[in-house]
Amino acid sequence: MLTRNQEQEKIMLSIYQYLFYQRMKNEDIVDILSNVYELPYDEVPLFSKEVCVKTLLHQEEIDQIISSNLVKWTIDRINLVAHAILLFAIGEYKYTNEISKAEIINVAVELAKKYLDDKDYKFINAILDKVL
Repeated sequence: MLTRNQEQEKIMLSIYQYLFYQRMKNEDIVDILSNVYELPYDEVPLFSKEVCVKTLLHQEEIDQIISSNLVKWTIDRINLVAHAILLFAIGEYKYTNEISKAEIINVAVELAKKYLDDKDYKFINAILDKVL
């Protein structure tokens, strides 16, 4: 069984893959979740399905929120991994009500430190601090 942090990381990776495949016009969240978890879709944890699907269903709305808080940037200039982290964090916070603002920012910052360049976590932290 996965820890919550491991599951959150897999959710972010699933959203990242969705964004990547979306650019190629070949997105299917069912296949993506199955591949990321290396499990049949029916065995993917319900929490992960809930966060991914709700986040991606509201992607346009969340992107508007992110965009309105960017200074001298546009959302299409954001690294796909950073975009996925922001979508994941905002989606989990808005649509699950299971985690506090401080906890979700901490998870997002840790993911940014793991997957992005050295100081990019500050960008993630600043945007989430404004948005959440």
